[in-house]
Amino acid sequence: MRIGMTLIAAGLASAITPAVADTWDGAYGGTIVSTYADGRVVDVFVNADHSYSITKADGTPILKGTWADANGQSCFSQTDPPAPNGKPVCFPVKEYHVGDTLSGADPSGSFTSVIKAGR
Repeated sequence: MRIGMTLIAAGLASAITPAVADTWDGAYGGTIVSTYADGRVVDVFVNADHSYSITKADGTPILKGTWADANGQSCFSQTDPPAPNGKPVCFPVKEYHVGDTLSGADPSGSFTSVIKAGR
């Protein structure tokens, strides 16, 4: 299953600024639960080292990648396995916290997400 949630941007890491370096600080140690339009559910884990991983709801690993902030965007780039289209999935830069919701789309479909406490 290719969940191309290519969280966030190769080449953008060098453009991180202190003002936006903690975009996902409120999600560290938490779980971003993403539900796709077709009903699939995945768990996204965002880390302070600018890595992330996605698993199926049962904990089966799906993919890994990196994230970075630049130009008002927080972008996730899939690295393992490489993204089929090579494009990152981006969200507006803001300080994300437990309880926040967000939506987006990747090559496998559109999704809505909520940040929950705990892994």
